[in-house]
Amino acid sequence: MAVDLGKRVAQYVALRDKIREMNKAHEEAIKPYEDALFQLNSVLLQHLTAQNVESVKTEFGTVYKSRRYSASIQDVEAFWDYVVQNQAWELVDKRANANACADHATQTGNTPPGLNFSSIYTAGVRRA
Repeated sequence: MAVDLGKRVAQYVALRDKIREMNKAHEEAIKPYEDALFQLNSVLLQHLTAQNVESVKTEFGTVYKSRRYSASIQDVEAFWDYVVQNQAWELVDKRANANACADHATQTGNTPPGLNFSSIYTAGVRRA
């Protein structure tokens, strides 16, 4: 049985376009919910920070602080020179290892040179 390649390509393109259309509609439909969730996360995090606590258990679940690190290389040469000179191989993957850089900053009081380093707190919620 011969395949009508033109017909199959047309079907493929139509299906791909339909999936993109449906994904876009889905993204638009859930955006208000994601925005509301982001705002609630901010309220929860502000409460935890104001109370100077890491977590609070409620009848509906536990809200807790979670910290994520980000370390992007600003100056590749400076960062790599530092890693090589100090044989600090744990600071690198294919990119700067954010957790290792955070540990290094905690231990030495300084982040390795050549990085844009930041940390951000988020609030997580576990179901009761």
